[in-house]
Amino acid sequence: MNKYTLLYFMEKFPTEQSCREHLEKIRWNNKPVCPHCGNSQKIYRYSDGKLFKCPECGKRFQVTTGTIYQKSKIPLRKWILTSYLLAVSKKSISSIELSKALGITQKSAWYLLHKIRYAMKNAESKQLQGIVEVDETYCGPRKPRYRGAKRGRGTAKQAVFGALQREGDVLITAVPDTKRRTLEPIIKEQIERGSTIYSDEYKVYGRLHKDYDHHTVNHGIKEYARGDVHVNSLEGTWRHFKSVLMGTYHRPSKQHLDKYCAEFAHNYNTRSDSVEARFQKSLRLTNSRVTYKDIVPRV
Repeated sequence: MNKYTLLYFMEKFPTEQSCREHLEKIRWNNKPVCPHCGNSQKIYRYSDGKLFKCPECGKRFQVTTGTIYQKSKIPLRKWILTSYLLAVSKKSISSIELSKALGITQKSAWYLLHKIRYAMKNAESKQLQGIVEVDETYCGPRKPRYRGAKRGRGTAKQAVFGALQREGDVLITAVPDTKRRTLEPIIKEQIERGSTIYSDEYKVYGRLHKDYDHHTVNHGIKEYARGDVHVNSLEGTWRHFKSVLMGTYHRPSKQHLDKYCAEFAHNYNTRSDSVEARFQKSLRLTNSRVTYKDIVPRV
């Protein structure tokens, strides 16, 4: 029987203070550290159990200071519940569903989810190594087919680049186009030099042999595998990725696609973890402040 139910969450986090205490353990290991000056030697706690004061710099702070929860009017318990719902949901949760579950507006739920996704997007990730498959795909609303309409590379849909380490993690990046000048720097940043890269015959990958052991399959002549050389694992990941985008979010905008990519990659890379482990990992990603300008930058 699955113990990770809403009842389990309610028992573990019955109050706002229990949520604060849990964050104190995750963030500070129960030894408060001033987020303003870094002092950890002697910190005073106020009687309300929320506020702390640093004797070194004289500033007050909370466990939420310097995190995505800072200055939020949404109760901390609802924030923590959101992270829990994301951990137990295989295909994430939409802002409309979340607004009903938390009793907040859809706009607030959307903003809350995007702050968590932004934290996932900016989390540090290690380079992929070993055997890595690379490929691109395109996301966007399906348009009526007509003679002469562009499909695949060259379409008006949003391009997404992916790199999948065999038996390992995936990194997914929304990109403005799939030209060499765009993809090559991403590949060099995400994949360790000397690794083995498998791709299709797309010409932008033609110079990878200089830094990698590069092999290709020719999809143009219907060659989809040659022994271990294929990108079928990543193709399967694309199918899952698109089913999440269209099934849960329907038509995510190009402006925010990078954050949806980050959330999917986080869920994929923690797929073998227990619900509790995924939940704790998501909470550890929140130790940086995120503002509305970060989510919706001014053009």
